[in-house]
Amino acid sequence: MKTSGSHVSSEKDVPILKADTSNANNEGGTEGQLDSEVERWFATVENTFPPSQLSIIPMLQAAQAALGYLPHEVMQVIARHLVVPPALVEGVASFYAQFRFKKPGRHRITVCTGTACYVRGSGKLIDDIEVSLKIASGETTADGAVSLESVSCFGACALAPVVFLDDKVLRQQTRESMKKVVQEISSGPSEDKHREPHSSPAVRGTDK
Repeated sequence: MKTSGSHVSSEKDVPILKADTSNANNEGGTEGQLDSEVERWFATVENTFPPSQLSIIPMLQAAQAALGYLPHEVMQVIARHLVVPPALVEGVASFYAQFRFKKPGRHRITVCTGTACYVRGSGKLIDDIEVSLKIASGETTADGAVSLESVSCFGACALAPVVFLDDKVLRQQTRESMKKVVQEISSGPSEDKHREPHSSPAVRGTDK
């Protein structure tokens, strides 16, 4: 499992992974529209973060909260503003499990696979969701409706098995209850039922 922290001693201490922007044009978007979205976001935070290596993680967090993920363009903007090498920003982003590089679905299902949840059937929940949505954990449905993720622990073992639907906690889920959830959110447009999926639940670890 990946570790977390707030200090990066040097560029070579972290692995470098270029962001995957293959889904950046989902739902009719274009590269130009993505650039404009990044520029609008940067205009709102430009005076918030001082040009320092210490601002890399907070600025990445702010970008993901606003955009839902970290496209390559936003990491270039962050590097330019903080006056650090772009490879350092991308390396830091790839090192921490909280960051993702693919555009998420309109809804995100995040299943805990910690010990308490797993022994109560969270593995079977994931299996059922994968079959129902025809995707694997870490993927998004072709129509961009739903993303499926797993985490090592939510820290809510008394509620096991725990699932997050966007930012809503679904406690003590069963295979039947999750089947209903999946059917509801994948049946058609439902933005009015749930929040926008840009923020992430506070968790101890997550896959990308």
